[in-house]
Amino acid sequence: MTTRKRPGQIALQALITIAVAVALVGLATLARAALGPKLGSLSPFMLYVAAVLAAGLLRGPGCGALVMLGGGVVGYRLFLAPDGAAPPGAMVALMIFWGVSAPVLVTANELRVQLSRAMSRLSEAIERNGKIAS
Repeated sequence: MTTRKRPGQIALQALITIAVAVALVGLATLARAALGPKLGSLSPFMLYVAAVLAAGLLRGPGCGALVMLGGGVVGYRLFLAPDGAAPPGAMVALMIFWGVSAPVLVTANELRVQLSRAMSRLSEAIERNGKIAS
């Protein structure tokens, strides 16, 4: 049986998704900024890929897409073109980030769905086992 969500519930879930996406982009940005002295302009998007994975696992593809978009824009602006002038290859780096993040997000979502199904089956089995033992 499918339950319908009320508009208030949908809005709340959307706000949670946005908050999680903002938090993950913020954490990845802070971590990347902290690594700045060690990395310089190398791997500006590496931590954003991890944030996309986490978003996909935690909240699903919508959140992951927000992190992909936000991480790309913030990473590009802060780490590739901080003075407004992008070096050669910066746009290619951004496109590669998005190209790599998309399958990461699809994989994270599939893992999330499979884990949910497995937990549901496990719960049903435990419930059946409890009824048999009674």
